[in-house]
Amino acid sequence: MSRAKIIFLFSLLFAMVVSGQNKQLIYGLDEVPQNLLLNPGGVPQGRAYIGVPGLSGLHLNAGSSGFSLYDVAASDGQLPATRISSLIQSLDDKDFVTTTVQLGMIDVGWRKDDETFFSAGLYQEFDLIAYFPKDWATLAWYGNANYLDYPFKFEHISARADVLSVFHFGINKKINRKWHVGGRLKLYNSLVSANSLGNTGSFTTRLANNGDSQNIYAQELSEAAVSIQTSGLSRFEGNVTQSEVLNTGLFGGDLGLGIDVGATYQYDDSWRFSASLLDIGVIAHGSDVKTYQASGDYNLEGIQLEFPNLSQGQTAPQYYAIFENELEAAVPIDTLYSSYTQWRPVKLNASATYAFGPSAPGSVDCNCSGKGDPYKLESEVGIQIYAIKRPKAIQTAISLFYVRRLLRQLTVKSTWTMDALSYANLGLALVGDFGPINVYLAGDHLLRYGNLAKARGASIQLGVNVKLERR
Repeated sequence: MSRAKIIFLFSLLFAMVVSGQNKQLIYGLDEVPQNLLLNPGGVPQGRAYIGVPGLSGLHLNAGSSGFSLYDVAASDGQLPATRISSLIQSLDDKDFVTTTVQLGMIDVGWRKDDETFFSAGLYQEFDLIAYFPKDWATLAWYGNANYLDYPFKFEHISARADVLSVFHFGINKKINRKWHVGGRLKLYNSLVSANSLGNTGSFTTRLANNGDSQNIYAQELSEAAVSIQTSGLSRFEGNVTQSEVLNTGLFGGDLGLGIDVGATYQYDDSWRFSASLLDIGVIAHGSDVKTYQASGDYNLEGIQLEFPNLSQGQTAPQYYAIFENELEAAVPIDTLYSSYTQWRPVKLNASATYAFGPSAPGSVDCNCSGKGDPYKLESEVGIQIYAIKRPKAIQTAISLFYVRRLLRQLTVKSTWTMDALSYANLGLALVGDFGPINVYLAGDHLLRYGNLAKARGASIQLGVNVKLERR
C-alpha cells in the first residue's frame, strides 16, 4: 500500500473518534454531586462533599456520525478501496469528528446554611471537532480527471481543538420549596488551541483552451481565504519539564472568563422542570499566537499531469512537486502574530420529570403539609433536551429516561437517546452510596457492546466522592 493510501486510510479511521459533551445519564440526578456542574441550579444533597482527585469526574467518549469501524475493516470479502469509496460517497461535509475528554482534578462542595450551597473545583478538558472534508477527500481519493469544472470548496475544511484547565466557583440558592437557582463563574486557562474555521474559496481544474489535442490542464484558485489559528503550540516543543507543564496547566496559558446559569422548578411532588446554560464565555489568545493565512486568486496552465487516482493505485509525485512550488510562489502563506478571541461552545440542557410510586427508600413517607421540601418518590420518567453550538451547526440530542431508586444505597437511571450518532442509544447509570462514599458509573451505546466494531459511539463516565450528610 502506498504512503498516500496509508495516510488517507488513517484519516478515515481517525474520523471515528467522535463524541459530544452530552451527559444525559447524570444530568438531573441529585445523588451525583457533579450534577451541579451540569446545572448550577440543581438540588444539592447533604452537608458537603469532596471528590477523589482524578476520579471525581472522568468523562470519555468515542464514536462516529457517519460510519463504524466495521464499515472500514469488515472481513466481508470487499476490497479496502471499495469500502473507502463507499464511505466517501455516503458522507458529506456536515458529518463531523469530535471528541471530548474531561478529568476532574479538584471538586468540593459545602453548605453555608439550609438555603445556600457552594461548590468549587478544577477540571481539565480536551475538546475536538472536525467536519469531514467531503470535497478534498474526493479529490485526494479519485483525483481530478473525472471532476473537471467542479469547484472543490475550501469551506469543507473546518476544525477546532482545545486543551484547557477550568477553575470554577458556584453558588446554589434555594428560593423556596419550588425554586432552586444557581450560577457558576469560570476561569479558563487555555494550554493549546488550534482552529481552521470560516474558510472560503474554491479550487477548480479545467481543460486549457489552447487548441492542442493533448490534455493540458488549467488550475484555478478562486477567491481563496484559508487560515489556521494556533496558540500555545511552541510551549510544548523541545525538552519540556514536568514543572513547566504543571505551571502552564495552572496559570501559564491564555486566560478567559465564563459563566454557567441554571434553575430547577418543583411544581409539586411529582413534576419537576430544570434548565441550564453552560460555558457562556470567551478566551483571549494573546501569547504564543501564530496564524497561518493564505488568500488570493491564481491560475496555472500548461501541466500535462493530473492529480492521482488513489482508488486505482496511481501516484504522481512530479505533479505535486510542480503544483506546490507554483502555488507557493503565487499565493504565499503569511504568518501573523496578532491576538484573537474565541468563544466557548455554549451548551443547553433542559428536562421535564414526572415522579411516581411510593416514597423512595430512606425518604419520609409523606409531605402531608405541602410546605416542606418535596420528598423523593421511588420512580421517575422524563425527557431531556441537549444542544451545543458548533462551528457549522447546533448539534442536538433528545433523551427519554427512567430512574428507579432501589434500597437506600442504589439509584439506577436508564436513557434512550437520539442524536447525530444514533437513533437507538441505550445508556445506563448506577449510583451507590456506601456510607460516606459515593460512586457512580455510567455508559452509553449499550446495545452495541456485544460487538463494539459495529458501534458508532461509546461513552463512559465515572466518579468517586466522599459525602457528608446533614446533621
